[in-house]
Amino acid sequence: MIDGGMQVPRLEDLIREYTARKVELDARGVYFLRDITDEQAERFSKALLIMASARSGRPDAPITIFVNSGGGSVGAGLAMMEMIYRMRQQYQVKVHTIVTGYAYSMGAIVVQAGDRRSMGRFSTMMLHGGTWILTGEADKIFHDYQKLAIHYEAMISDLFATRSGKHDVDWWKEFIYSGHDRFLTAQECLDLGLVDDLMDGPLIS
Repeated sequence: MIDGGMQVPRLEDLIREYTARKVELDARGVYFLRDITDEQAERFSKALLIMASARSGRPDAPITIFVNSGGGSVGAGLAMMEMIYRMRQQYQVKVHTIVTGYAYSMGAIVVQAGDRRSMGRFSTMMLHGGTWILTGEADKIFHDYQKLAIHYEAMISDLFATRSGKHDVDWWKEFIYSGHDRFLTAQECLDLGLVDDLMDGPLIS
């Protein structure tokens, strides 16, 4: 109790409320993705496993991932995507990704893992080349990490070419790795095949 008769919630009550809310979201098959970090990737993978196993063989009960993300770690994002692919294959579930707000950098890439990709009309995507902060021996930096950067460029460009069904790998490589940020409106994303529909259209077929 504090001045004015206002009650201060106990920590135990807050934890209980948070846990109940998380259980309810898992039951509904809903996940909200923000920062893409190793910690979030682990949390995401555990939640996805729970939701997918509960929906095994039920394509009529999709898992929905709401993405409002400024991006983050490439490794963490790829781990999230691998988990989506694995759960879809193992449990025969559908996964829908929906951009609500923005999906920048790795966030825009993770969106492509959805069976169906949707986007709010006021939302934006941003694509750009990776940012590297490297220390170490010169030959490792200029040889090994250069090979890794080239590998990622080819892999991501192929992903966008495959998912969009528009333009080839070389076009996407030039578009994404042009040296500057590509901010795209929802309509531009729809025209480029980066999403399947906008939020005021049908979200689930």
